[in-house]
Amino acid sequence: MSHSGFVRHARAALAAATILGLFGHAAPAAADFATAFDHYMAKDYDRARRLAKSDAAHGNPAAQWLLGTMYLLGRGFDANPEVARDWLEKSASSNYPPAQAVLGRMYEQGIGGIKDVEEAHILYRMSAEQGYADAAYLLGRQYYRGNGVRKDGKEAVHWLTIAADEGNADAQYLGARILLDGKIVRMNPEKAAGWLAEAAEAGHHKAQLLFGDTLMRGLAGDYDPKRGLLWIERAAESGLAEAQLRLGDLHNNGIDGKPDHQRAYEWWTLAAVQSDATAQYRLAQAHSKGAGTQEDPLVAYIWASLSAHHGNTAASELRQRVVSRLTPQEIAEADRLVAARIARDASGDGNNS
Repeated sequence: MSHSGFVRHARAALAAATILGLFGHAAPAAADFATAFDHYMAKDYDRARRLAKSDAAHGNPAAQWLLGTMYLLGRGFDANPEVARDWLEKSASSNYPPAQAVLGRMYEQGIGGIKDVEEAHILYRMSAEQGYADAAYLLGRQYYRGNGVRKDGKEAVHWLTIAADEGNADAQYLGARILLDGKIVRMNPEKAAGWLAEAAEAGHHKAQLLFGDTLMRGLAGDYDPKRGLLWIERAAESGLAEAQLRLGDLHNNGIDGKPDHQRAYEWWTLAAVQSDATAQYRLAQAHSKGAGTQEDPLVAYIWASLSAHHGNTAASELRQRVVSRLTPQEIAEADRLVAARIARDASGDGNNS
């Protein structure tokens, strides 16, 4: 996960926290922290900072966690991951589960200091064993990926189930994938469908896509293609590239037996500008044949080149077929545009154009 992705996750986690849940783990003397948290939720970051600093200086781990999170996200301060890690270390050393989870993410990603996936694993376990659902998800994900610990499917499912049953949407999505796949544990489509439905309703876009697919294919009990399509559309409208690709494919193949190549092209384009290699290949095919858009071998060459850059061998073959229809000058200009796009993607600005 990128630093910006981690920040979004941390922000969402903080916004979802409740004062009651925080006080379940906080030190007793937390009057300033309670007020600080109220100001934080009201986006009055200056007051939240002043009050949190006072409580944090007196050793309150909840206030230390809040202060560290504010430094991490740049709320009331300029973002400073190093200082954030210092405050979160203080909080985690008091065995405060939310701080242990966030600090574990920082160690896992190398944010604010050294990268240490083994230390992240220790922090996740300490937090998860106190019942903190976010940490249970992160611990389960480590076991699933074998990151910082040996791969262990049963341990992965154990911790993901704890988190999923507590309503962690990320755990519900990953757990559902495992239960639908059946490679690690016995398939359980009904439980997977329940988790996906809950995560989808909570706004987890990948869960919305997967839930929609299960409904369209009858993979988890219910077969309801119309409802499934609605969930896929919701995921696509959120900007999720893989959902946009899927929706484009559905329109291309025909919804209710009626292919709509123009709508397919529109959805593929949204995914392609996010550097989805398959969507880029679909656009190259569309322009090479004039399906859903005008036939244009130059544009087909550009999209095929971008897709091939991401390792799509079929796109490489298509690129070779359309190149014979271009002049040397067109090829040179297309290669220049492709190189510029790849450079923008590498700099992180590619999705803005």
